[in-house]
Amino acid sequence: MSPEKSPTPTEEKVQLLEKKLAQLQEKCTFLEKVVHEVPANIYISDLKKGVIWCNRTNEETLGYTLDEILEMGGMEYMYQIVHPDDHAVPDSSIDHYQHFDGAEYGGIFRAKHKEQQAYKWFIGWAKAFGKSPEGKVQELLCVDVDMSPRMNTEDQLVQALRENLKLKNKLLLRSLRKRELEILDLICQGMSTKAIAEKLYISTNTVSTHRKNIQQKLGTANVADLVSLAKEAGLG
Repeated sequence: MSPEKSPTPTEEKVQLLEKKLAQLQEKCTFLEKVVHEVPANIYISDLKKGVIWCNRTNEETLGYTLDEILEMGGMEYMYQIVHPDDHAVPDSSIDHYQHFDGAEYGGIFRAKHKEQQAYKWFIGWAKAFGKSPEGKVQELLCVDVDMSPRMNTEDQLVQALRENLKLKNKLLLRSLRKRELEILDLICQGMSTKAIAEKLYISTNTVSTHRKNIQQKLGTANVADLVSLAKEAGLG
């Protein structure tokens, strides 16, 4: 009986690669199962195109398959499922990452299944996922969770909405310059235009111009709304 032939170095390498490939396939299968079965809507959103990929939970929760989303366009899909009064949430998320990529962005919004009329409350988070060759944020990794089964009382929903408003107002304040923030803080303290001018050693006309610019940037119609927005964001 002839002795068993030992594998050659090349055969050993092939066997090792086949083993690693099998392990990699097993790992990919496991991770794919986790992504598609996790109880949250996970999707990738391009800042220009909108949703370009989603998990199976997202398809089941909102009724659109990925092929349908891509066919209708990712941005149009978002406007179809999100309540008209909450369109500012995805819009703000896109605007946020066009100017800033340092932290997660979150929001609370209503969305509905394509075959249902009732909207459900979702809380979502997004973070920078893919960047262009120039280093600018191009894609977002987003996770949305249906809050409806978890909201046992109206007080919980009110508190969640307050936190959402606070987050949105903080984002608005980032559009202000350092001097504008300084003046807004003094306005929140109840100081008049003349008092602010004296404190900062600038003219009253300059303060008035800053106040006008601040109100335009924040979209407020009067001082009361301006102060309310600023305090909701934690200023003053």
